[in-house]
Amino acid sequence: MSAKMDWLSRLLDLMPVRGHLDLRCFYGAPWRIDQAATRAGEIQYHLVLGGTATLEEPDGGARRLVAGDILLFPHRASHVLHDGSGAPAMPARNRARPSLTISENDGTGDRLDMLCGRFVLTPPQDRLLQAYLPPRLVVRATDNSADAARPGTAAQLAALVSLMRVESALDNLGGRAMLNALSTALFALALRLGSETADAPTGLLALAGHPRLAPALAAMFHEPARAW
Repeated sequence: MSAKMDWLSRLLDLMPVRGHLDLRCFYGAPWRIDQAATRAGEIQYHLVLGGTATLEEPDGGARRLVAGDILLFPHRASHVLHDGSGAPAMPARNRARPSLTISENDGTGDRLDMLCGRFVLTPPQDRLLQAYLPPRLVVRATDNSADAARPGTAAQLAALVSLMRVESALDNLGGRAMLNALSTALFALALRLGSETADAPTGLLALAGHPRLAPALAAMFHEPARAW
């Protein structure tokens, strides 16, 4: 093991994560997704490619997601996404393709284009990794480096999202393997960006973004058996 390995690389080395892209959703309003809690060892993610989505908050509020937003649920919580109109949702139908499943409805209102997948964690480390992360994480892929604390990461994430968009629209040879590999990279970049932004949530990502505490975090991951 390299003594210079950064904390995120070391974390993912200790706790491997595999990405899976399951759905590409093309919905016209009104639409609604009632997502049940995922199985143990899985983190659900949604990636908005186009349009907007409304996430219902546990306190009764709502959060608007726009193109480029990536939403993760590390604590496996059930959640609801919808178009925000309050109208009864049009039923969705699924169409299986070699690389993923396309989900569509007959709504004629504002359009949503969204990728939905999951990150699969290795037991028993899955409980430890999920405990390090906030219940919900939202990061934004954008070409505007001013939106990131460190120029570059958001643009890198935007480039990855663009590649996932193109690959999910085609049935290329090896497409499923490609999309799953890109999903795995998405997890690492999302955590990197989450640790760099000024409004990083509490927990591991907030600690990683603190200039004085980040070296201690790296040391802990390099020597996990030590009684810190």
